[in-house]
Amino acid sequence: MIYMSYELVLKELRKKDEVIMIRDYELKTIKHICTHAKKQESEKLSLIEELCNGFSYDIDVLINKLLSAAVTINFHADRLSNNGAMIIENLIDDGMYFGQFKTGTTNGGKTAYIGGDRFLWEQRLFSNIYPENTTDRPKYGALNIFEYLDGASPRFGSCYFALKPDIISRCTFAYGDSSTNPDILCTADSFYGILAGLLLDVKQNGRLLDKENYTIDMAIDELMSIGDNKQRILGRNLDYCIETHIHGDIMLNEDIESLYMDESFRNTDINKYANILCERYDIKLEWIPVRQIRIDDIGDEFRGPMIKPLAQKIDSQFGNFSGVINAWLIGKASRDSTLNPACWEDIGDKEQVFQYIKQLWHTAAYFG
Repeated sequence: MIYMSYELVLKELRKKDEVIMIRDYELKTIKHICTHAKKQESEKLSLIEELCNGFSYDIDVLINKLLSAAVTINFHADRLSNNGAMIIENLIDDGMYFGQFKTGTTNGGKTAYIGGDRFLWEQRLFSNIYPENTTDRPKYGALNIFEYLDGASPRFGSCYFALKPDIISRCTFAYGDSSTNPDILCTADSFYGILAGLLLDVKQNGRLLDKENYTIDMAIDELMSIGDNKQRILGRNLDYCIETHIHGDIMLNEDIESLYMDESFRNTDINKYANILCERYDIKLEWIPVRQIRIDDIGDEFRGPMIKPLAQKIDSQFGNFSGVINAWLIGKASRDSTLNPACWEDIGDKEQVFQYIKQLWHTAAYFG
């Protein structure tokens, strides 16, 4: 396989102007996961060969196809951080992408603190190698193997960064969300477990991540076509991914290829900030087709009965009664509900409103 071992990762990163891009405990984590995964390689390889019996292909070529996909980090650029500034403003000032233990923001559960659920499952996932008191912890993304225009995990944000290919050497990967304590954990040079997990899911459930009704031969053909310049589409994939953990610092000028923004942000203050960020750090700015949903089309079944009333309130306050909800409007509501929680008590308390806004985004991302 073509990817660097963790030993070479250290040598490469120490060359970069003496800036500590990755810490000893982060390298130790990568090494530990790699060592454990390699102990299972023979078993995983046998499973792959059993599942693919009769199909002619090179397993390492297939794995390299998977690993050639971009790592994407979905996030909401317009949300408020713990210092009162928007995420995109902090990105401009810091020149780095920080995880939720530093920013105090989340697009999932609010448990990124010592003793919280995120902390506990992260310590378990990485065998307690990360020091308990550090906020320099893994950053989370996913392999965008289907090259979706909205990134690999739009559940977690209307925008996303596409990372440069060499980031892959300091990533670890899980098949399944880390909150579920997945038993498949690999590195780029010990990736058989992820491939085995993908193909076993196809065999047992007919599912290749978010794609349904797949057979093994269809899955192999799909994976072998990664990078073939297919027409890109919106994936709207909220639930399935190859979770990717980036260990070490993410420097905008070193590690980010592109910033993808939802079209609803065009000609807004968020667009202006995006232009500043991309010019300062030599990042390409790309646009995702706007995801918007008519309020009349929001039902109770997907995310519950409070989502439509929330959308109606947002429309009345920020949307000029247009009858349509998009990422830009949802972001305005998120910021206002943080700054003026009393104005949203007709929808729920502060935590309920946070959850409903998150779920309204899921609705727009999936149906919009």
